[in-house]
Amino acid sequence: MKLINFGLFQLGWFIAIWGAAQQKLLPSMIAVALILMIHLFQARYKKEAFMLILFVMVLGPLFDQCLLAFGFIEYKSQFSQSIVPIWIVALWGLFASTLNVSLSWLKHYKLIAVLFGLIGGPLAYIAAEKLNAIQLMTPYALIALGLGWALLTPLSLVIAKRWDGFRT
Repeated sequence: MKLINFGLFQLGWFIAIWGAAQQKLLPSMIAVALILMIHLFQARYKKEAFMLILFVMVLGPLFDQCLLAFGFIEYKSQFSQSIVPIWIVALWGLFASTLNVSLSWLKHYKLIAVLFGLIGGPLAYIAAEKLNAIQLMTPYALIALGLGWALLTPLSLVIAKRWDGFRT
């Protein structure tokens, strides 16, 4: 189950980034929605799994909105230059889908969760930039990303404990 969850997350991430870079949002967002539906279908407690996804899909884009507002990042394929695009919201939903499954082990290691966010968050954005879905506008963007993800990763894991749709 954990391997499938990780694989679906990676697939969804790539599809969302590809859709943004290629201006093919509708098919990419349909694919991500299907991945999230598969995740919810597998959850033992569907309401909790849904609430976690919903909560992270609000919290995460607020962080990305700050990055946009401060001029750290520009997103491709967005309807408004002043609001984060839907595909960013979808990516946060995919991230939420990993918290109680493939990333559940991180709940017990707060420092590793901080380091995971500090390093992994910026790496994901660098990869998205290489795939032409975003543009990092300043060298300070990586610092802001690292610090933000270093806080959001353990915070998301704490929230995931409360909304664990996969507990036994």
